[in-house]
Amino acid sequence: MEHNPKLVSSEVAALWSAYMQNSMVYCIIQHFGSVNEDADATDIIQTALSNCLYVVNEVKQIFEKEHHAIPIGFTQEDVNIKAGRLYSDLFTLRYIKYMAAAGTAASAALLEVLARNDIREFFSNTSEMFMKLYNDACDLLLKKGAFVRSPTIAPMEKAEYLQSESFLSGLMGKHRPLTAIELAHISKNTETNSIGRTFVAGFSQTAKSPEVRKFMERGTEIASKHETVFRQILIEDGVPMPSTWDSTISQSIDAPFSDKLMLFQTSSLTAISVAGYGAAIGASLRKDLGGHYTRLVTEILQYANDGIKLMIENRWMEQPPQNVDREALRNRKV
Repeated sequence: MEHNPKLVSSEVAALWSAYMQNSMVYCIIQHFGSVNEDADATDIIQTALSNCLYVVNEVKQIFEKEHHAIPIGFTQEDVNIKAGRLYSDLFTLRYIKYMAAAGTAASAALLEVLARNDIREFFSNTSEMFMKLYNDACDLLLKKGAFVRSPTIAPMEKAEYLQSESFLSGLMGKHRPLTAIELAHISKNTETNSIGRTFVAGFSQTAKSPEVRKFMERGTEIASKHETVFRQILIEDGVPMPSTWDSTISQSIDAPFSDKLMLFQTSSLTAISVAGYGAAIGASLRKDLGGHYTRLVTEILQYANDGIKLMIENRWMEQPPQNVDREALRNRKV
């Protein structure tokens, strides 16, 4: 008997999120491509655009076939190709590298909740596409000497078991040295805040709405504060500080993106931050680090919640697919 299963909720959620993210990133990279002056980055920019367009078109076809509403997402109305440069070409490469890594991780993580073969195949292909894009961006950044590496540590002399619970909290108020895993998470979360700070600083000077500008200014302050916390941890541990990520922003006040897109991108970055902090809490055995992450993630969650409220107030928050409201059906007027 031929079995033609309908999309389950996890598959609908995965496809809807992929459409929203990639339609947004496509708009952003379109602008980056229009002002790009780095010939070395042209192919990577075109590949990034092709990848995003592939995802958007594939999801659209699947939803049309399954009689699901096509998301509104982001369109040419959300990007001004004629706007002048706001960010540097180097930031473009950083952004593509970062979002390609996020796309790879998201696609791979979704596989365990996907049942249908065609949906699994689609996200497997997507993961491979973005992984290649990530590697290409890394290679170019390394070639340019602009890839910011995690801090280095001395090689371990021997493997051994822990002999004291002081490893968790330190002795006499002092903390033991950071582990390589803890350093990796600190580096990753520092980069997330660096990219977020650069983005929202540019957004704050180009947003049309005063409320959005104020929200972005607040985001800049939060990201700077979190970067400072992470850098202070490294300083106290005597760890060599990583190079500063390029965060050049022009003086342009001509908005390349709509306020709607800027809020959604900020929301996406805060979601990545929350996930990154959560992973760091689980991987950090030093109690002070857990305290830092718990405090910072609370601040990020409040900021994200305020951003969602602002999007809803302006009717920019697209409703995700949801289950049927049975109570509303029961209470409908006849």
